[in-house]
Amino acid sequence: NTFSYIASGTPLNEEKWVDLVNSHVDARPHKIEANEEDLLRDLDDLLIAQGEPFGSTSIYAQYCVFRLAREKGVTVTLDGQGADEMLAGYSGYPGYRLLSLLETSGVGAAHRFAREWASWPSRSYRLGLMELGRVALPDGLYAAARKRIGRDFQPDWLDIEAFEAHGVHFQEARPPRSKAARGHRVAEQLTKSLQERGLPALLRHADRNSMRFSVESRVPFLTIELAELLLALPEEYLISPTGESKSVFRAAMRGIVPDAILDRRDKVGFATPEQQWLTAIAPQLRATLSRDAELVPFLKADRLVAAFDAVIEGRQPFSWQLWRWF
Repeated sequence: NTFSYIASGTPLNEEKWVDLVNSHVDARPHKIEANEEDLLRDLDDLLIAQGEPFGSTSIYAQYCVFRLAREKGVTVTLDGQGADEMLAGYSGYPGYRLLSLLETSGVGAAHRFAREWASWPSRSYRLGLMELGRVALPDGLYAAARKRIGRDFQPDWLDIEAFEAHGVHFQEARPPRSKAARGHRVAEQLTKSLQERGLPALLRHADRNSMRFSVESRVPFLTIELAELLLALPEEYLISPTGESKSVFRAAMRGIVPDAILDRRDKVGFATPEQQWLTAIAPQLRATLSRDAELVPFLKADRLVAAFDAVIEGRQPFSWQLWRWF
C-alpha cells in the first residue's frame, strides 16, 4: 500500500511520479486530495492535534495522508522524512559545499563547482555565491549584506519594543563554525539539521499527525546506523562535482527505482497550493485577524490587517506570512 497527497491542477502536482513508482513496484495506491473547504472543516482538530502553531499548510496535507492510512486499516507506515537532511537534498547545501572546497582545494575548485551547480534548474552562479556569503561572511558584513538586499526589515505591524522589553532582539543566530569541521561543512550543517534546526520540528509535526490517527510512522532514513554512515561520507558523495544532490543515494538506487525518478532535477517539497487555498478563504482569515490580533501583545492589529489586505488585493506579493499571521 502507498499513501499520497495529490495537488491536482497545480504546479505542485506529482501524481505522474506517484503513478510511476506504484506501477514499478506493483503497489496498491491510495490518494487523497484536499481543498480550502476541507482545511476549514478540519482546522480545529488539526490545531488540537498539533498543540502549537506550525509554519505552513503542508502539515494539513500530511494529516490527511495519515487519516487515509488509518481509514484503509494500515497502522504502521514507512516515511521518507530525513532523506534530504541526511543526504544534502533540495539544492545541495551549496554555501557549505563551496566553503568546504575553499578550505581544502582553493578558489579554482570552488569556482568549477559553482559553475556546474548553477546549471541545474532554479539555480545560478550568483545564488551560489550568495549562499556562500550567508555562511562564510563575518557577522558585521553579513548584516550589511542582508540590509542591502532587503532581507533585514522590521515590519510596521510588529511591535519591536514589546519584544525588546522582554530581552528578545532581532538578529539572526549564526552559530560559530567548528575548526574540527574544516573541509566538512556540509556534514556539519546536516548534523545541525538533524539535532537542532529542521528535523526536530518536522518529526514532531509528523508524530502528532500520525498519533492523531493511531498510526505508527517509522523513518528508516533516520536510523542511527544510516545517519552515522551518511554523516561520515566524503561530501562529494552527497553533492557531486556536477551539482547532483543526494548523489550516492541516486547511484545506489539505480536499477531499483525507475531512472526517470532518479534523473529528476525539479525537486518539489511536500507542499500545498497555499496561495490558492488562502485566497479562497480570505474573508474567514481576515475576520479572525481582525478579531484576535489585538490579543497578541507584540502585534499592531490594524497594521496587520492592512498588510493582509494588501496581499489579498495584489498590492503586495503573496508569501508564507499569511498562514503564519493566521
